[in-house]
Amino acid sequence: MKKSLYLPLVALAAMTVFSSCKKDTKEPEETPVETPSTPALQYPTTYNFANANFTTSTQRIAMLGELAGHIRAAHTITAATQPTVSAQKLKDMFMNVASQFTTTGANTSGIQLKDQCSAQFNIATELEAAFDDAEPASITAAANPTVTTASNGTKGKLVSPNRAILVNATGLEYKEQVEKGLMGALLYYKATTILNTISSFDNSTIVNGQTAQEKAWDEAFGYFGVPIDFPTNTTGLKNWGSYCNNVNNAIQSNTTIMTAFLKGRAAVSAKNDTERDAARTIVVNTWEKVGAARCITYMKQAKTNIADDANRNHLLSEGIGFIKGFRYNTQKKISDSQIATLIGYFGSNLYSMTAADMDNVINTIASIYSLDASVL
Repeated sequence: MKKSLYLPLVALAAMTVFSSCKKDTKEPEETPVETPSTPALQYPTTYNFANANFTTSTQRIAMLGELAGHIRAAHTITAATQPTVSAQKLKDMFMNVASQFTTTGANTSGIQLKDQCSAQFNIATELEAAFDDAEPASITAAANPTVTTASNGTKGKLVSPNRAILVNATGLEYKEQVEKGLMGALLYYKATTILNTISSFDNSTIVNGQTAQEKAWDEAFGYFGVPIDFPTNTTGLKNWGSYCNNVNNAIQSNTTIMTAFLKGRAAVSAKNDTERDAARTIVVNTWEKVGAARCITYMKQAKTNIADDANRNHLLSEGIGFIKGFRYNTQKKISDSQIATLIGYFGSNLYSMTAADMDNVINTIASIYSLDASVL
């Protein structure tokens, strides 16, 4: 009897011990480990980075302004005589020789326009030929500032009640050929080339207070032609900056592109390549869209002024200048074949361009860039 009673008690004790052991050896539940989030990129509200330097860009913009201004001076319709265009002066300005600029700083800067132009499309040769061609046109027109001397096939001056322009034999305005040519082949070309290749610039070695990548980004910003507190401040806008502001109500370009410039520069200094590249893409895409939108506005105005040779040809010269400028961005949205098609609508003579041709330009650009032409 004692043996039979003992065995169940032993078994019960063993079960109790085993159960206790299982409970004691149970692994504790794992506590999730939180991954620290990446701090948001901090950037200023103005382009006031302590080591920012875009002097060469703004100097070239000023040089471009004086060069184009020399031709524009011959556009007066109120003076008894007109200033004449000097081809040699324009060539000297283009190469920055013979101290042709109004400021000592520009003349002694050691920089020029010609050597910064894209090598594509022989643009430097084309512009120098335009300098030569413009000179006799202004001299012929000087005899009477209020009379048109140009016509289809004859270069000279076209006059309307509110405008006088010097044009070549096909009606292309010299000043716009030069100004838009340099806006595309120099300002836009240099800026987009820098931004599209920004990762190739060294961002480690400090030279004169900044890395090569910071300096490159600054240079691209400088070519946009806006003050450091744009778009709050729109005083003194130059070239692309002015055109950006012109179309801002329609495409909200001002804040978009300036914020991207600020973010990108902050990202470069923070060594944040992801944010840098995202900002770069926004700048390049918005910049191209500005040119597209402004071209549409010029084409619409040209249609309105189709019977006025001076106003129409001025507006068409602006428009084709923007279209040719697209060629200098390797990451452009528009294709080379689409650019060729658009240029084809202008034909070889601006006097012959029809309202239907202008509509084709408007509709093609609007389609490519998803723009509403009716609000431009």
